[in-house]
Amino acid sequence: MIKTAKKHKDNNEVRTVNVIRNTWILEMPDEICDFEGMTRGTLVSLTIKDHGIQASFIRPPSAKLQDISKKLKSKNHELYEELKRLGD
Repeated sequence: MIKTAKKHKDNNEVRTVNVIRNTWILEMPDEICDFEGMTRGTLVSLTIKDHGIQASFIRPPSAKLQDISKKLKSKNHELYEELKRLGD
């Protein structure tokens, strides 16, 4: 799961979650998510490509998907630890 920087008092501040080469992952402010009818925690990916910027939304996983992921991680805990040790 992607972890974001700490929340600031100014909720209008855009928080950078990750930067990889020419792509930035930004956390959308809760106010914008509410206004646009999107789930809070939605991220936006901005990529510089072909002399422009391409954008796409990354929605948070549903509660059901999160529950399934937790069960799989718990069931396969040793495997995940070994993969982490090996560097995935």
